[in-house]
Amino acid sequence: METSPSPATQLIGMVQAHWITDAVCTAAELGVVDVLARGPAPTAELAAETGTHPPTLERLLRALASLGLCTREPDDRWAATELGEALRRDAPGGAHARALLTGQLWRPLWDDLPESVRTGEQACRRVTGRLLFDQLAHRPELGALYDVTQRGLIDDAGAAVIGAYDVPDGSTVVDLGGGTGAMLRDVLTARPACRGILVDLPQVAQRAHAELSAAGVAGRCDVMMGDFFEAVPGNGDVYLLSFVLHDWNDGRCRTLLQNVRSASHRDARLLVVEQVLPDDGPGEPGPALYDLHMLVGHGGRERTAAEYTALLADAGFRVEAVVPTAGPRSVIDARPV
Repeated sequence: METSPSPATQLIGMVQAHWITDAVCTAAELGVVDVLARGPAPTAELAAETGTHPPTLERLLRALASLGLCTREPDDRWAATELGEALRRDAPGGAHARALLTGQLWRPLWDDLPESVRTGEQACRRVTGRLLFDQLAHRPELGALYDVTQRGLIDDAGAAVIGAYDVPDGSTVVDLGGGTGAMLRDVLTARPACRGILVDLPQVAQRAHAELSAAGVAGRCDVMMGDFFEAVPGNGDVYLLSFVLHDWNDGRCRTLLQNVRSASHRDARLLVVEQVLPDDGPGEPGPALYDLHMLVGHGGRERTAAEYTALLADAGFRVEAVVPTAGPRSVIDARPV
């Protein structure tokens, strides 16, 4: 007869969950799956290729196999599974970059979570001496990893957003903080009569042209280098903030949104793409834990629909609808008042 684990056993499992994170991040850093992408290999060959100690690498591989990332063949060679293949450096989705960024940036910030809870302040400034985006500019190798993870996030969410919300074809879409252009790429691909304007800081916007060119939409899109806390381009029909407001505290959000309102004509619309926390309970662990991630990293937060409605109202917008997508994100449709 099966019995449920005790509360203590369940809690210990939660406490030790970082073991999985560290094992996967180590595999990404060593490039284990990149070697296995060429075909199954024995431990000795993998160790030579990754510069590791063969008996110790064997222990890591056993752990990865227990997690479903690889299997051991009858001839003692290791092979990557479909799940493990997603950890290749060149695999779509950005899991490899996220693993590296987690080991090199996010984990040290999460280690400082107790102090953030005590003070209400982000961990990044305490741990690195800089705000997050300043740190990414200071460490361009981390900035490049961050770009890949954001592109993977949009690759996952972009189609769901387009499927859930009908962006009017023929609109001029202004993507504020659009990064390397992945979301705007999806919008312009799905709406061939739309034009786009992407706005981001110089170190990010410079990398957007390649993304938009590869998608064949660069001819319908202008890339502008600028700071949306200073000014926002006018004449947009649709202003897009995807995964932007959760980066910032309420004060900074109000400044940004007021700039959007000043630039918006009376028939414009503002689309905010974010995870929306439930108003009436804790909800699923993913968004609630992501809220803590925003605390330690950016100093921002996830918000409920009521909190977004109040924030937008303060800046002169009325929420028309909160449209759920097929994934965990929603599209908040707001109009100037």
